[in-house]
Amino acid sequence: MTLSPATETKAGRLHTALRDAILSGELAAGSPVDEIGMAQAHGVSRTPVREALRALRSEGLLVPGARRQLHVVDISAAHRQEIATVRTALETAAARVAVTTRTSSDVDGLRTLVLRQRRYARVGDSSAFMAADEEFHRTLAGVAAMPTLDRLLDQLGAFVRLARLGQPTPQRHMMALVREHDALLDLLEEGDGEALAEALGRHIVSTAPRT
Repeated sequence: MTLSPATETKAGRLHTALRDAILSGELAAGSPVDEIGMAQAHGVSRTPVREALRALRSEGLLVPGARRQLHVVDISAAHRQEIATVRTALETAAARVAVTTRTSSDVDGLRTLVLRQRRYARVGDSSAFMAADEEFHRTLAGVAAMPTLDRLLDQLGAFVRLARLGQPTPQRHMMALVREHDALLDLLEEGDGEALAEALGRHIVSTAPRT
């Protein structure tokens, strides 16, 4: 596995910029990423560009296409299902442990995140809502204090974000997700690991619009 270049280097700064552009959709799925063009656009030599692209390919965000040209990964329906399956396995495993490691501070912090989500939902700020949604799920998993699982979720996080690009997030859907988060936290407080894992799994894999 290729390590990401150090952030203070030219390659590191370029890696961060390109990664952000991919995850935001600025670099669209399937679009080609040309080494020479990137070097000219960012005013650097081809060496740091090559290093940044190598890291992004290692992360799975760039994939080889025709004539070995790199393209931004395109998340297919099958890939989206795979991401949901892996995410469910990891987060529900964390949930079963979290009920034994939780503290009142953990629950209070998560309740605060849900309140923030509710505020974003009420004003229709879907971008801020989804960022808070991502933070909620990572924080909930973090309650289990499982460093290896946290690293796996960190690696998966980029694909979770890509899978969500372009999906509509109406206000009613956001408010329903908030209610589901409240229910998950109730189960966390009650200490029912199996019920929490089951509810969390349904929450993750359901793609139906909430009302």
